[in-house]
Amino acid sequence: MKNILFATDGSKYSAHAASLMEELLQAWPAAECTVVYVTVRENYAYDLIPEAVDAFEGRLSETIRQEITEQLAPWKNRLRFVHLTGHPVKSICTAAQEVKADLIVMGSHGRGLMNEALLGSVTHGVLHHSEIPVLVAK
Repeated sequence: MKNILFATDGSKYSAHAASLMEELLQAWPAAECTVVYVTVRENYAYDLIPEAVDAFEGRLSETIRQEITEQLAPWKNRLRFVHLTGHPVKSICTAAQEVKADLIVMGSHGRGLMNEALLGSVTHGVLHHSEIPVLVAK
């Protein structure tokens, strides 16, 4: 295991996945972790207030980066944080290929409206579109 991509949206399910990342980084001392957060512009009335959306997403991305860095502090020199914009499934799968990830780790649900009812749509999409193994944390 050389590189693990950890996809997060800051949800409680992502926090569970971060706990799993602790175990994986401890188990594979040479592995690096690329943490990916994706901004989905379609979730906003972006044409009306682009500066406000950029500012909000920038703050959220920084908060997530800080939380993950604190939680994974013993391995902070092995972390790389990437904030992407686009469709989450495509962005995560493409990022995993670009960093040559051996594994994608993500939570079972996200911050979406129906996140309690079904497997999260982003997680479901990554499971079905990724060429790289995906580990889903409940």
